[in-house]
Amino acid sequence: MKVSIFQPTYLSWFGFYKAISWADKFVFLDDVQFENHSWQSRNRIKSAVGELMLTVPIIRNFPQNVNQVKINYSYDWIKNHLKSIQLNYSRTPFFNDFFPLLKSVYEVRPEKLIELNINIIKGICDFLEVEVDFYYSSALGVGEFNKNRKIIAILKELSASQYLYAEGAWEYMEKELYIYQDNKIQLLPLKFIQPVYSQLFGEFIPNLSIIDMIFNCGKNKTAESIKNIKL
Repeated sequence: MKVSIFQPTYLSWFGFYKAISWADKFVFLDDVQFENHSWQSRNRIKSAVGELMLTVPIIRNFPQNVNQVKINYSYDWIKNHLKSIQLNYSRTPFFNDFFPLLKSVYEVRPEKLIELNINIIKGICDFLEVEVDFYYSSALGVGEFNKNRKIIAILKELSASQYLYAEGAWEYMEKELYIYQDNKIQLLPLKFIQPVYSQLFGEFIPNLSIIDMIFNCGKNKTAESIKNIKL
C-alpha cells in the first residue's frame, strides 16, 4: 500500500500532485502546528516581471493547528488574486478551459484556510482526472506523538508498505530511521527533475504553482507529465 502524507498547501506546486497520483492513499496532515509564512498560505505564479507571490491573509491566533486557521476577509484579497491570475494568464492557450473552475472555488469563500486549499487541490485533481483516496490525519484517531511516531501511526493505520515524503521531512526522519525499518516501510523522497514547458514572459521559472502549467500546457499534457515523472 503506497501512502503519501503532506500538509495541504495553497495553489500547490507540480510535485504535490505527483505525490497524490503516486499514492493509493493520500493523507492531509491537518492536525499539526501551522507555520506562518509557509506554503500553506502562499505560492508563486509567473508575471511579466518574474515571480509573483500570492498570499492568503489569515487571522493570527498562534499557536494553532493547520485545521484551525481562519481566513481574513477584512479586504477583498480574492479579487486581487483572481485579477493577478487573469492578468498574467489570460493570453495562455488553456486559460478559458481552467479559469472558470478556479474562480468557482474562490467564490465559495470558506471560513478556514484548509478548506480553501483542499477545495483547490480536489478541484484540480478532478480537472486532471487524478484519482486517489483522501484522508485527514485528524480523523484517523492516532493520537498525539512526536513527528516520526505520528507519521508511523498514520502509516500503520493505513497498512502502508511505502511512504512518499517531502524532502524537508528527512531532517527529522533520519534521527529515528529504525522506526520505519522496524515497521518494514520503504521510504521514497519526493525528488525529481521539474519538467520544462513553454511559459509566457521569457525564461522558464521552475516550481511555480501547478496552475502555471495547466494554463500553459492544458489538462492532457499536465496530467501526462505528472504520470510520467519517475521518482
